[in-house]
Amino acid sequence: MKGTICIAVNALAFHVACAQPVIVAQPQSRTAAEGRPVSFSVQAQGTGSLHYQWQYNGSDLPKAVGRSLSFYATPSRSGTYSVVVRDSTGNASSSAPANLLVQKRPIILGQPKNQIVGEHQTATFEVRMNESGPYNSVQWWHHSPEEPHHPIPPTAADGVNTFRLQVEDSANNGTFNGLYWCVITNNVGWAVSRRATLTVVDPPRLSTEPQDRSVRRGGSASFSITILPDAAGVKAQRWYHNGQLIPGAKGRTLTIFNVQDDDVGTYYCAVTSLGGTTKSFAARLTIF
Repeated sequence: MKGTICIAVNALAFHVACAQPVIVAQPQSRTAAEGRPVSFSVQAQGTGSLHYQWQYNGSDLPKAVGRSLSFYATPSRSGTYSVVVRDSTGNASSSAPANLLVQKRPIILGQPKNQIVGEHQTATFEVRMNESGPYNSVQWWHHSPEEPHHPIPPTAADGVNTFRLQVEDSANNGTFNGLYWCVITNNVGWAVSRRATLTVVDPPRLSTEPQDRSVRRGGSASFSITILPDAAGVKAQRWYHNGQLIPGAKGRTLTIFNVQDDDVGTYYCAVTSLGGTTKSFAARLTIF
């Protein structure tokens, strides 16, 4: 009978008898941190000297012709690695594929923003990350003069171990006001967000209230308020006569021209901001 007769006692004997390389130790899949060294290796046996060609995602890697392959991990090198082993006669065997997952360093792409809310309202702080999970820890921190920097416990707010922190039922005190920031860690490193401020504002405060007025019929009467400045910014003023909204009556001063009997009564101003609404003193207008 012509040709080669292969009698295999085991897999290794089969490959040796048939002059085909056999891989006895396959490259192993692994997870590597960005910037850290990575190494794949293979062990093979065969006839004569063996030659190696490493491949990345099925394509040959230039100059990667040793029994082992080493490099530094970068996100672009995530993928599948394998090696083709050839003997001196040209017979070849391919290894099983080994997967490499490269974990990125955590980078904050979206920072938390300053928040101004009224009492009993909810403040939300949020960070946006690059694709660098899984994470070892995500922790929000808080600092105020009354409560120096400390990790926020899970019972104090919603989402203290996520990228979105919600501070509910806020109050104007050191437990809520202050600085908030997030610290994120993974196997590669860590990232700290910028510090964002939370300012909880009360309802507007008035330093000057409307005063009672008594004028002649046909005369003019003015009522005015002075609003103390605060972090709430823009405020809306609406004037009321005998408890009814006066259409178009806005601003800090209300003037009634040509006073008649229908104008007699009480006047007050409602001032509204993020912090809520404050009603001024109800001043009385009379005719003499």
